[in-house]
Amino acid sequence: MKQYLTKLINSNYFFLALLGFVIVLPLSIALVSVLAGVVLFIALVEDSWQNKWERLRQRKVLLLIPLIFFLYLLSTFFNLGEHKSFYDVQKTMFYVVFPLAFSLGKNINERQKRMVLYAFAFSVFTAIIVSLIRWKYGEIKEGTFTVHNISLVSHIRFSFQLNLVIWFLLFLLVKNYHRISFKKASALVILVMIYTAYLALQQSLTGLIALGAGGLFFLLYLIQRVKNANYKITFAVLLVLLIIAPVIYLSRVISNFYEIEEVNPETIEKVTARGNFYSHNFDRKLVENGHYVYLFVCNKEMREEWNKVSDLKFDSIGGNGYPVSATLTRYLTSKGLRKDAEGVKALTPADIANVQQGIANVVFAKKYSLYPRIYQTIWEYYVYTEIGNSNNKSFSQRIEYAKAALSIIKSNWLFGVGAGNWKDAFAEAFKNNEAQLAESQYASSHNQYLNYMVKFGVPGFILIMFLLVYPVIKTKRYRDPLFLLFLTFMFFANFSDSNLESHMGSSFFFFFYCFFIVTDGIQYLKLNIKN
Repeated sequence: MKQYLTKLINSNYFFLALLGFVIVLPLSIALVSVLAGVVLFIALVEDSWQNKWERLRQRKVLLLIPLIFFLYLLSTFFNLGEHKSFYDVQKTMFYVVFPLAFSLGKNINERQKRMVLYAFAFSVFTAIIVSLIRWKYGEIKEGTFTVHNISLVSHIRFSFQLNLVIWFLLFLLVKNYHRISFKKASALVILVMIYTAYLALQQSLTGLIALGAGGLFFLLYLIQRVKNANYKITFAVLLVLLIIAPVIYLSRVISNFYEIEEVNPETIEKVTARGNFYSHNFDRKLVENGHYVYLFVCNKEMREEWNKVSDLKFDSIGGNGYPVSATLTRYLTSKGLRKDAEGVKALTPADIANVQQGIANVVFAKKYSLYPRIYQTIWEYYVYTEIGNSNNKSFSQRIEYAKAALSIIKSNWLFGVGAGNWKDAFAEAFKNNEAQLAESQYASSHNQYLNYMVKFGVPGFILIMFLLVYPVIKTKRYRDPLFLLFLTFMFFANFSDSNLESHMGSSFFFFFYCFFIVTDGIQYLKLNIKN
């Protein structure tokens, strides 16, 4: 073992620093910054400056990336408004740290490159185990989509890490399936299933969309690679199914959502079984599972019956920050029950616990299904189109953010508003658009490309895209299928979030971007069976 480790490390402390970084990436936000600093420090102090200069000369194309950072810096200096902020500059430090570190750091060989990815896969697996333990035994509050909070880092950024590990293992399998034993191949398949299952459990639509985009690329790669006609047909069929199946499923879910009960205001029942009057508000169109929330409501009976079965009283505020009365009303509606004494009495102990935990729809109680996340998105869009309110609703807020961004770009398409001014620009845009959005919910566009255009204009956006794409073309690293797939799923993921302007998103992206750029070939995907 000692001889193996000595040979593996090969007096390369930069390699050890890379191992340290990928190990902490899924586990600790704070340690990511610390280990990123260690990676750069080792790159600066290890080896002679003559050797470093030679590597810098060979990898100078990578230094195009820090130009994006300087674009942020210059834009901030020249466009600062009343509320001076260098927040964007701080968030983009990884645009400099990793390109510089990988430009100066020692070369890593194929085995070391593969070992970095092994270590990353192991650390992601460890993070999954810790997250599940936290979910089961930790102090994670129960409620709607609590699974989003169980990971040690942002569930969206963690979904990208899961994606990369999944495709790394699949490419290992494809590149070596003729050379490895059935047991090893089965182990790889099982691991892929575990990572994929957790990605689905986590219910990150951004991560799942990224996985789907990667799946399309992977199947196209297999179709191009295999020579057997039957295999080509099989992969082509799978490719078509991967495109059609989600469309059909989503269409059915949307169709079912809009199958809303028909109610006649003239003949609707006016009193409860106990003789109390119902409140019917036909102007409020909110629905849950096809039933109107504000029909058949008798608060008096609900209050009396609910207070008999729960210590969390009807008129109190629940753990989700909303009145218990509102959560109960929506929950009863979702079960097709009337909001009266009989409806509350029909609730099971599990239903009562769900309401106490702030779950407003029986659908959201399904922990191991993707349907609740899809339903929530459709519901948010329905509410937005009916009443225009997008507060505390992830999907509809993104619509308002995108509208605001487009209006800003339209007025500032040439130079943008500057990296230091986007908050003021968005606040003004929300007001001009008459967005029904609380100021506490104001934010930039959850779209990396729109954010670039808002801050730097269309020409600035084109420049940034060039600086990101050109190194890939110049070094011909697009020949590495894993790197190309990494770029593919991140490209799609950036449409739904500003990942390259977040701490964990930019650290993940630029580390692996530089990691793939500076390492030659794809031989790291071929296992040395003898060893």
